[in-house]
Amino acid sequence: MTRTHDTLLTRRIPRDAIVLGRAYVIHARNGGVGIAVEEGGLLGYRLHREKFGRHFLFVEYDWADHPTLGTTIPLSLIATDPPTDDEELLAWLATQQEEHREEIDAAWTIVLGRPAKGLRF
Repeated sequence: MTRTHDTLLTRRIPRDAIVLGRAYVIHARNGGVGIAVEEGGLLGYRLHREKFGRHFLFVEYDWADHPTLGTTIPLSLIATDPPTDDEELLAWLATQQEEHREEIDAAWTIVLGRPAKGLRF
C-alpha cells in the first residue's frame, strides 16, 4: 500500500462485497468506471479505454488481487445495470464516466494532492 492511496483504500468497497457484472466508480490508471469481472482467477474491472484515438474495452485488476498489476480501487456502486453488448457497453461507460466525473476527479485529487488537471477517462 502506498501512502498516496491510503485514503482511497480506506474508502474502497470491501473486496468480498464486489458483485461480478455490476458497475462501479473506480480509481484506476486508465478509467473511472468499470464493470466487475473475473479474469484468470483475479478480480478485475472492464473499462472504456482510449489509446491513439482507438476506443476499446480493457480490464484492470483490483488493487487487492495483484501486487504489481492491481491498479483499481472500487469506490462506489452504480445503481444502473450495464448493457452486455460490447458496443453498447463502450458508449454506456463513457456516459457513466461523465455522469460521475466529480467523484472520479476527487479521487485523483486525493492521490495527486491537487486537482487532476487535464486527466480525462
